[in-house]
Amino acid sequence: MRLALLIFALIAAPALARDLPPEEPSYEKPSFERPERPTRPERPRDQDEETERRVPVVAAKPKPKPCTPMVKCVTDETGARRAMFTADVQKDMYYLGRNFCKSVPEDVSEVTACCVTLDDKYQIHYNVPVSKKAHWKAKQFCTCVLELD
Repeated sequence: MRLALLIFALIAAPALARDLPPEEPSYEKPSFERPERPTRPERPRDQDEETERRVPVVAAKPKPKPCTPMVKCVTDETGARRAMFTADVQKDMYYLGRNFCKSVPEDVSEVTACCVTLDDKYQIHYNVPVSKKAHWKAKQFCTCVLELD
């Protein structure tokens, strides 16, 4: 019997134990003082009126550089692809422009690749998006024509 009471006491002890929650901690809420704003020095009334009358000067945008040298690929009625060049392209660079025209898809009737130099760098401007292969050919054309190689 003692054994039964001991087992019952061990099993029932946690259920009968009173577990009181601890008291909530007490704390003081911190208070912060706002920093003082610096006051603006008062300007004379005449200066305020002058600043209101002033018209802001907007700098003019620089004009875009001319789009030269340039190669223009045109497909005629017979389906033949022709390459046309600006006057500043050397004759021995025509083959690079023709290679660019060959790499452009046939469904595009007119493509223009324009080499623009900006501060010792160059960009290639197209009138329609071109493939990676055509871009690579145009890059060869521009580096040779601009004598960057």
